[in-house]
Amino acid sequence: MEIKSLNVLGISEPTITMLQDNLESNNMFPALYILNNLMKVDFLPYENPLFNIHIKSHVDELDTSNPYFLGVNKPNNKITVFNEMNIAVERFTSIAHKTLAISSTSKLGKGVHINSLVSIAAFSIIEDFVSINRNCSIGHHSSIGKFTTVNPGANMAGFVKIGQGCLIGMGVNIIDGIEIGSNSIIGAGSVVTKNIPDNVIAYGNPCKIIRSNET
Repeated sequence: MEIKSLNVLGISEPTITMLQDNLESNNMFPALYILNNLMKVDFLPYENPLFNIHIKSHVDELDTSNPYFLGVNKPNNKITVFNEMNIAVERFTSIAHKTLAISSTSKLGKGVHINSLVSIAAFSIIEDFVSINRNCSIGHHSSIGKFTTVNPGANMAGFVKIGQGCLIGMGVNIIDGIEIGSNSIIGAGSVVTKNIPDNVIAYGNPCKIIRSNET
């Protein structure tokens, strides 16, 4: 049976515009049911005649026969919403822009969001609820852990391993074989030439640990 609507858990204006761009590019889900109160903000999405947008305030107003999608971008927000909603991973769908170039040997998890002009090389693994923004390049045999967000213009060489819940800033470059630990933040424009441990904030060229990111 064809699915014609999508339950979106939490949303912001920038995220909904990116989401609509990606859905429109694949002619998917003309109706969006948005559970907006998760973000604790009010907004009016821009009008798009290709979509029917329905703002909901309670989870029991959603059509549970349709798939779910996390409409929040920051790793901590994604983790919080996923844990609070207690919805099985299998119920979530992934959405990618039509310009995604991905090897047939690479794998995407559930709830993945990939924007325009992204390339993912051979034998790479993108785990559940990863967000990859515009103009990013993921090298061969690389992996990105659950709930991680990769911001625009980031580039990763081959055999890079990124842990869970990380935030990779705009324009970051990561050389071959580097490992970045879980819950770490790499600042915009950094060049990562050495492994980065869990729970730190690091940035610079070359990238250096600045302080702890314990939560």
